[in-house]
Amino acid sequence: MIKIAIIGYGNLGYHLANVFSQNHQVSIFSQNPGEEHVNQLEYFQPNGFDFVILTVSDDAIKELAHSIKSSDPIILHTSGARPLSDLENHKKRGVLYPLQTFSKNKKVDFKKIQLLVEGTCETEELILKLAKSVSQKVRIMNSLDRSKVHLAAVFACNFSNHMFHNAENILKDIGLDFQDIRSLVEETVEKAMEINPSHAQTGPAIRNDVSTLAKHQELIENDLLRKLYKIITKSIQTRQ
Repeated sequence: MIKIAIIGYGNLGYHLANVFSQNHQVSIFSQNPGEEHVNQLEYFQPNGFDFVILTVSDDAIKELAHSIKSSDPIILHTSGARPLSDLENHKKRGVLYPLQTFSKNKKVDFKKIQLLVEGTCETEELILKLAKSVSQKVRIMNSLDRSKVHLAAVFACNFSNHMFHNAENILKDIGLDFQDIRSLVEETVEKAMEINPSHAQTGPAIRNDVSTLAKHQELIENDLLRKLYKIITKSIQTRQ
């Protein structure tokens, strides 16, 4: 049985601990445990583990990796944006990046999640084996390409959710809920998947409905949001 230490117990750490514990021996460490089954990070000892998986913020990866003084386990980070070289002080190192958005209160099916893997000649096959133990979609990808995938994910996921949030606020002003446009949102995503976003764009920007675009800008009271509306409109119209 593979022994895994997970350092960090945010959204990703929570889900990785759940899925890996089904077939492997998992120990969780965090600076702020909060739960009985989570250990205080100061008691972490790397020796004896096969893998140590860092699920901390991107900016904390390097410092945390350098604080681990051991050549025994394979040290993995889980960032889409950070390079393998962040773990350069470890000969046995790699990356295990799940291409998914995670929240503790939302279940995910890891078998369907794309896992992007990177490692050294010494570790890559072992990381692949670990990844394939929980997912049916595993792909080897270098740091540069993975960072581009992460950028695409930010546009598709984080930015789109922020747009949903803006829509939610606009609807609140007239007593409606985001669920009231659910069918529109679902159709938008479904159509983008079926015919690709490049063929699915509709709306006043692509039609250049000048009067409608002007009216929308009048309705937006927040200066930053109005500027965002103009920038996105221009981006749609120039097909950037």
